[in-house]
Amino acid sequence: MRNKYAIGFCVTIFIVLQIWCSFITFHFPYIGIYVELTPQQQWVIKEMTPESASAKLNLKVGDIVKQVDGKLPDESRTIQKWKAIEKAHLLLISRDGYEYEIKVNRNSTTFYDMVPLVEEGVCLFMAVLLFMKMRRSPSAKLLAAVFLTMAMIYMSLGASVRGDVIGKLLIASFMMALPIIFLHFLVIFFKEKGNMELPTRILKYLYAIVIIAFAIRSLYFYPPMAKVYRYDGSVTLVFFIIGFIFNMSVLTFLYAKVRKQQSYVSSIIKSVWLSLLISFLPVICFSLLPQLITGQQILNARYTSGLILVFPISFAYLIASNQLYDIGLVIRRFMFAGLMAIIPVSLFTGAYVFLFGQEVDDKQILFLFIGSIILVSSVLYVAEYWTTRLEPFLFPRKYALQFALKKISKNLGTISSFRELKEIILVDIVGTLQVMGGAIVFQYKNDTEIIYEGEIDTSEVQQLVNSSSLLDHPLYTCMEMNSHEEYSSYLIMTRKKTNTMLAKEERQWLQLITTYLEVSLENVHLIRKLTARLHQFASQLPHENAAQDIQWFRKVMFELQEEERIRIASDLHDTTMQDLFFLKRRISTLADKPTMHQEDQVQLKNMNNFVEMINASLRQSCFELNPHLLKEVGLIQTLKMYLEKESYTTSFELEFQAGHAAVIETKDLLTKRYIFRIVQELLNNAKKHSQASKVKFHIMEKDFCFRLIYEDDGVGFHDRDEVHPEIGASGMGIEQMRSRVLHVGGHFELNTQKGNGTKFIITIPIEEVISA
Repeated sequence: MRNKYAIGFCVTIFIVLQIWCSFITFHFPYIGIYVELTPQQQWVIKEMTPESASAKLNLKVGDIVKQVDGKLPDESRTIQKWKAIEKAHLLLISRDGYEYEIKVNRNSTTFYDMVPLVEEGVCLFMAVLLFMKMRRSPSAKLLAAVFLTMAMIYMSLGASVRGDVIGKLLIASFMMALPIIFLHFLVIFFKEKGNMELPTRILKYLYAIVIIAFAIRSLYFYPPMAKVYRYDGSVTLVFFIIGFIFNMSVLTFLYAKVRKQQSYVSSIIKSVWLSLLISFLPVICFSLLPQLITGQQILNARYTSGLILVFPISFAYLIASNQLYDIGLVIRRFMFAGLMAIIPVSLFTGAYVFLFGQEVDDKQILFLFIGSIILVSSVLYVAEYWTTRLEPFLFPRKYALQFALKKISKNLGTISSFRELKEIILVDIVGTLQVMGGAIVFQYKNDTEIIYEGEIDTSEVQQLVNSSSLLDHPLYTCMEMNSHEEYSSYLIMTRKKTNTMLAKEERQWLQLITTYLEVSLENVHLIRKLTARLHQFASQLPHENAAQDIQWFRKVMFELQEEERIRIASDLHDTTMQDLFFLKRRISTLADKPTMHQEDQVQLKNMNNFVEMINASLRQSCFELNPHLLKEVGLIQTLKMYLEKESYTTSFELEFQAGHAAVIETKDLLTKRYIFRIVQELLNNAKKHSQASKVKFHIMEKDFCFRLIYEDDGVGFHDRDEVHPEIGASGMGIEQMRSRVLHVGGHFELNTQKGNGTKFIITIPIEEVISA
């Protein structure tokens, strides 16, 4: 809470200062006249800034200032404090014995004033962005403080040159604070990114110096003490330069310390050193040092100071994009972009000088050249990023193909069956290419299997595959994928919906898709083979307890079957049954409309009844796949309800007897589910093969065992004639029922003979039920 109040207080102070500085900047023109007092006690013009309004006021160095806004010069606050004429609108000048009245009515906002405002906007934007996006990073917070400090400098510049006390106090104080906050940022940055401990005690003393200097500068508000300003400018510039040199020395020392380790930290230090040099060297060499030595700047600090933004902006980008460890590569890319920009920028600047050489000076030409270099280099550097972002609009077809490729390649990892291959992959390929239809063909030695989507003549495709003329057919685009002894596979696309063949780019994309599909198809083929062998192996397990060494295999097979049944039941309940529910409600809404004709209402109600029948059938299927009532009401009640419901659909009389068998309800859910599956399979086999007129299930407890007895008066069969189920068949088979009984420690007995019905007796010891 305290942090919120502190942040709110700081933001309020910043807004107040922003309003004040903006008011001074936009309300008063920058006059830029500096005066001195002669021995004759006359104030004469000593210097005029070329970029200021004084350059167009017909004034000359040596003119005597008689009055400022109707008052004597000694009464002007800006002359008293800074020996400068600012915040004035009317001047009385004496020249060669004649007096001239000069009106200062030039517009306050010029290009000279707009440059710092733009730079301030950039700094504020970066500070807010860092604080909002990376508030958990200490170095990002310090970097945001660097941006705020620079924003304060740019903000107060316009008010400072106009002689405002607050503006001069702000710009001098924050220029002294800037190298210290940079140093503080470097300390936190290398601790966070390189685990390097730098001494922090010196920061306390440096911040104390800034605070003391700020207190001394507060004397500006007392005009007689404002004469300290004549020394303050030099002190501020010297402190700024020394701070820069100190930061460079710290980085040099760090690099010398870790350069032999050849780690990523040495690369970061070297890049930071280079960025800091590029940022501060121009403003120091071309603006600050000449100002200290000669009193004149080679280039105005308003322009060279913009390069200071290079360091914090580059690091904000690198921290946010997690490219710190590739900073050397980033710098090399930007420098290469700068080299590429030199030739076109040189030609452009040369043409500009040739056309307008008489109207521009050297400073404007230099600004145009350097600014164009930076602009073109930045455009070249970010061209890849923006091309990628704008690809959906610039290259929509290419973007659609790449997006589909990513989606298909991601979905290929989930494919385990041919059904999924069609529903997940083939649908996307056909939709992306906008063709009328597509197919995947598997050609075996004696058979051909085709899965297809859309409009495609499968019989024609099969004939073409068998005749080996498919690859050269003019109406199809065919890609051969796998080809070995067991099978060959092909990906086939028809013509596009515009009745044209696939373009070259689309064919290349399709060729790339086939390289992914080859591996996936081979996996699906191997899964089918493995599943077939597992089912065959499961159906041929030994009949008795001699197979204890492969109990783990039974357990895995049964658990996989149950998991798959539960998954299918959940999918049906969460998707298809929900869709049917909303469809039924929508049909009921339409049928209840008073404007609906009676015949249409009857048809809609019949449709609703049909939907309800489908829903009921699905609900029954879900129950058979996942008998949830086993957990809620127990095994006996669940079997009773299940067999009672099935009795309405069977062609034979179905009887269920449940004796005293309450102890079975205390066993684990998996055991009860096994018993339910056995009853379910026995009933399914009776429906398919028994041809019985009566089927009886009897459950009881006897001799500390649970017994399930099945009897029918059907045709029966010889046990040795039992045919093992084919791969993919829905039933478990008698041997798999036997395996389930063995897995829970029970005994399986079969009595049957051709024409004399069938009897199964399943016995499970109550005290020895094996829990999976």
